Amino acid sequence: MQPEQDQPRRSEVFNWVQRIGPARSLFLALFSLSLLLLGCYTLTERRIIGRRPATDEVQPPEVSVDHMVRVRLLGSKPRAAIELEVTGPFEISSEAPQPIQQELPRLPVCTARVAPSGGINLGGAHYPNDDLLISPMRDASIVVEGKTYRGLLRIHSDSGGLFVTNHVDIESYLRGVLRGELPSRFHDEAFKAQCVAARTYVLYQKRNRSADSTFDVYDSERSQMYIGVLGEDERAVGAVAETRGQICVWRDQGEDKLFCTYYSSTCGGRSQHVNHFKPNDPDVPPLRGNVECKDCYLAKFYRWKPVKLSKTEVTRRIVANYPSIARLGTIVGLRPKELTVDGRIVRIHLDGSTGQNETLVGEDFRLSVGGRVLKSTNFVIEAGPDFFLFRDGRGYGHGVGLCQHGMETKARRGMGYKAILARYYPTSRIKTLYN
Repeated sequence: MQPEQDQPRRSEVFNWVQRIGPARSLFLALFSLSLLLLGCYTLTERRIIGRRPATDEVQPPEVSVDHMVRVRLLGSKPRAAIELEVTGPFEISSEAPQPIQQELPRLPVCTARVAPSGGINLGGAHYPNDDLLISPMRDASIVVEGKTYRGLLRIHSDSGGLFVTNHVDIESYLRGVLRGELPSRFHDEAFKAQCVAARTYVLYQKRNRSADSTFDVYDSERSQMYIGVLGEDERAVGAVAETRGQICVWRDQGEDKLFCTYYSSTCGGRSQHVNHFKPNDPDVPPLRGNVECKDCYLAKFYRWKPVKLSKTEVTRRIVANYPSIARLGTIVGLRPKELTVDGRIVRIHLDGSTGQNETLVGEDFRLSVGGRVLKSTNFVIEAGPDFFLFRDGRGYGHGVGLCQHGMETKARRGMGYKAILARYYPTSRIKTLYN
């Protein structure tokens, strides 16, 4: 029952409806209802957007990352002389023993050497400092031994020779790595997979390098093949751009962790555990190996021809890397001490003519004999009177993590780069570290 004071209001409304007519009344009623529904929909939409379903992928906030990588050029030993050129204007600077800051229009092709009186001779000029930094004002201006590089160049003398280190942005560095690691015929998805693996590798090396180190990675197979601007073809540049900031991580106790994304040319059928190759590396799930690979069978060295070496030559090569083994005399016997399920030598026993013996990690033995001579540690050994025969060889490289030729076949069959990486690094996932 309505209160009596509401009765006049109802009469006023009735009289107003009669004045405007039924048609107009219906129109106004529908218009008012539309406004009400629109307001309810907008409010509901705002609430949904505010909640955002848990299944949506939300990019994490960008992490502050040091984008500069220090690449040691020309190997691990000091060079007596290095050919240099800077094709545009640059600044040369140093701190000690006396500050130097000099701008020059260019540096014609010249030879850098350690000065007999100390310091560095460069382009006809003598600098008393043992540590120089060349900072070009135009990118891709540095030429070292005929190869062009982006970024800066550090020259410093040590142990009677010179070291040169290229300081370059990681994304520019990767453009110079991809064509150093892969042939141009490889599939775009293979290039992307390689790029993410290479980016993760170099960031891992940066984070784990000792504080007093003057570089992060080598420009060779000791780290990753880096050929500078020469490698910047369309495919390499595209792969770097499309995967910018992406890395591989694995989840440990609720935290995303970086790991060393090792890779090799041809696994030969199955990957191996990282600790068979690097006994002191962290034992992480993505690198525990035993990943079956049926896709590298097209590789040139999926199976390789027998290699015959004299016992004297094997001894010479091993002693050159491990002088203490000279006490064995001539190595007369080689016996696998531990094998993987598919026949890789994890550790190998060396018997010497003096009656003494030694054990080496299989991969260390292979690299000492020659990484291009013995393509992998998956072989059978036969001993003759004065020689060793290494036969039934399978694969090329250490066989840890990503198999490059297996990756290529998977890409040709339609597998995307993220799926390829998940296959070779089990339990890992891709994370965008920066944009």
